[in-house]
Amino acid sequence: MEDHPPFQILPLERRAKVFGVDYAVCPQPDGGGLYISRPAWHWSAYLQPDRWWNRQDLSVRGERLGGSTGTVYRARSAPDGLPPRDLVVKFSRLAQDVPLFIPDEFLDSLPDGAVADARFLSPFAEFGLLHQLRHNILNHGTHRLRTKLPLAIYSPPEKYPLWQTGRHLDVFRTHQEAMAEDQFENGLVQVTLDPERDYIEIFAWIDGIDAEEASQLGLLDEELLVLLTRSSNHALSRLGYRVLDNKPRHLIVRPRADGTLLHRHGRIVYTMIDFELLQRHEDAAQMIR
Repeated sequence: MEDHPPFQILPLERRAKVFGVDYAVCPQPDGGGLYISRPAWHWSAYLQPDRWWNRQDLSVRGERLGGSTGTVYRARSAPDGLPPRDLVVKFSRLAQDVPLFIPDEFLDSLPDGAVADARFLSPFAEFGLLHQLRHNILNHGTHRLRTKLPLAIYSPPEKYPLWQTGRHLDVFRTHQEAMAEDQFENGLVQVTLDPERDYIEIFAWIDGIDAEEASQLGLLDEELLVLLTRSSNHALSRLGYRVLDNKPRHLIVRPRADGTLLHRHGRIVYTMIDFELLQRHEDAAQMIR
């Protein structure tokens, strides 16, 4: 692996800034592209594709996670001389159809038309919104909203015809245009999206089980399960955001040895993990810029 200088001294030709997130641009020998977010730069050794990506089979070395409508894996990365770390590796569904189902008990929290107009975020837009959410000035203190940590975006060099990707070209172009406008003459590397390439998001693994599994194990009753999900929706709304498909499977809780869930300050501790349908409330946009 190449030298690992501090992020702040990387030359401009190795840096990009997209939707408010600073990236180290790490071109791969085979033509792939790796974009490591500034907060994850110290994770660089773990994020290199050869640690978790099988170039020969074009597949993730890891366990595919059940219960998700997307393609998500848990992968262990173990660079030489470093302790292993688990990663979440997720294929972006950018510009694909949204298979959205929202239970009746949560529909009342969504504005009219939100479901019909749902679109998956591009990986860079998702990282940008999640970065804003995590650093929102209102999101601090003992009751802050915990989320998974976005680390890097990888695009393998292989290309596929549009029919095979399942993407809608008109939707894809709106994402291309938004990225181009955001990076207009910022003096750094201009990151573009290719409709024929995959984009893979990498996050830090969160220990625990999802709230639905906790309910099945008897750690949460049905009423508390709904209340926990509503609580996470309210926490998002307070910060000026919503996730259209937020559900118990997207909340990770921590079982304890005594058969209860981890609590702090009288509340169940949970971490939100799915943000590909994250949105900002239009009326809160000014407040959180």
